[in-house]
Amino acid sequence: RASRSMLERSEQQIRAASGLEELLQITHFEDWKLWRCRLKLKSLTSTDSRSASHRSTRFAATFYDMETLKVIDEEWQRTQCSPRETCVEVASELGSSTDTFFKPPCVNVFRCGGCCNEESLVCVNTSTSYVSKQLFEISVPLTSVPELVPVKVANHTGCKCFPTAPRHPFSIIRRSIQISEEDRCSHSKKLCPVDMLWDSNKCKCVLQEENPLAGME
Repeated sequence: RASRSMLERSEQQIRAASGLEELLQITHFEDWKLWRCRLKLKSLTSTDSRSASHRSTRFAATFYDMETLKVIDEEWQRTQCSPRETCVEVASELGSSTDTFFKPPCVNVFRCGGCCNEESLVCVNTSTSYVSKQLFEISVPLTSVPELVPVKVANHTGCKCFPTAPRHPFSIIRRSIQISEEDRCSHSKKLCPVDMLWDSNKCKCVLQEENPLAGME
C-alpha cells in the first residue's frame, strides 16, 4: 500500500513538472545536475573516456542523447503558457453591427496560449493593454467612401495558468457573438471605449469592473 502511494505521488509530481529540468530531477535525481551543466554548455564536446566518471556512464546508459534533450527542452519552453501572436477578426472583437465591416478584416495581436503543466489548469491572461490599429470602416448599403478609423484591440501582455473554473459560454472579447438565436438588443451594438465592454444583457457598454468575468479576459 505504501509502495502504491509512493508511485501515485511520483506520478503526480511528473504530471506537474514545469520543464525538462524538473522532470529529470524527479526521474533521474542523481544525474540531473550533470545533465543541467552539460545542457548549458554552448557546444557539446566528447568527454575524454579516461576522465569520464561512473555517473556519466550511467547517465549515458539511459539512452538520453544530450542534443535530443536540448531539442526537447527548447520545444517545451516554446509551448509554455505565454502571450502569442495571433490573428483575430475585427468585427467579432469590437461587436460591430452586421451592416458594418472592416478592411483588412483581421489584425495581429497577442493572446494567451500554450500548455499548462497540469490538466486541471488553463492558460488565461493576467494583464491586458490596448493597441491602436488603422482600418477602413465600410457601411452597407454603400452611401460613402470607406472611412479610415482608429480601432483599439485587446492585447494580452501577461499570462498564467489557473485552475479550471466554470466560465461564461461566450468569450468576453468576442462581444458581437454573445447572442444565441436572436439579438435581444433593440438597437445595433456600438463600439465601446477602451475601458468598457459591451454587455449583451444590458444592451450597453459597461465598465470592466461591473463585469465579473473581466479579469478572465
